[in-house]
Amino acid sequence: MKHAPPPKKAGQARGRRVINGAMQDVHSIACRLGVTEGKVRNDVARGLLPHHKFAGRIVFLTSEVDEFLRKLPGVSVDEALENVERRQL
Repeated sequence: MKHAPPPKKAGQARGRRVINGAMQDVHSIACRLGVTEGKVRNDVARGLLPHHKFAGRIVFLTSEVDEFLRKLPGVSVDEALENVERRQL
């Protein structure tokens, strides 16, 4: 049975909790890759993206995702991230 997260205290940021930096959540990785959260979750379920479970959440180590992307044929990681940034403008 799922439990709701604890209520946020006064002055605490509203909205989804996000992990950034060396470890990222599904939302952050989806934004970074320019795809939907559903696509990321689907790729995790199929074992296509390197991921970990942390406190019941799917998390990604940025270094592992970058290394995974570097090994893909075609566009480099820097080019792909640049393309994503251009699409968001």
